Amino acid sequence: MIWNALIKGSALVTFAQGAMVLVDKVFGEEILPHRIYGSAEAARLLGLERLEVLAAIKSGKIKAQKVDGNYRILGSNLLEYMSK
Repeated sequence: MIWNALIKGSALVTFAQGAMVLVDKVFGEEILPHRIYGSAEAARLLGLERLEVLAAIKSGKIKAQKVDGNYRILGSNLLEYMSK
């Protein structure tokens, strides 16, 4: 029974990841101002390493909120960072 739940949960995560890839392909690499990004996504969009994004967050160059131990960055904050 637990294995069925794990397999179904894994399938759901895989589906969600696939959906996000599809959304990114449809909308391209454009940073959407009202979308919330993780630090890894932000790094990919900015052409930086994840650690560089984290350093920019900690120094206040990129505004972000920490949620459950992970940084969440509003797209408009990424666009603001890029314009500087």
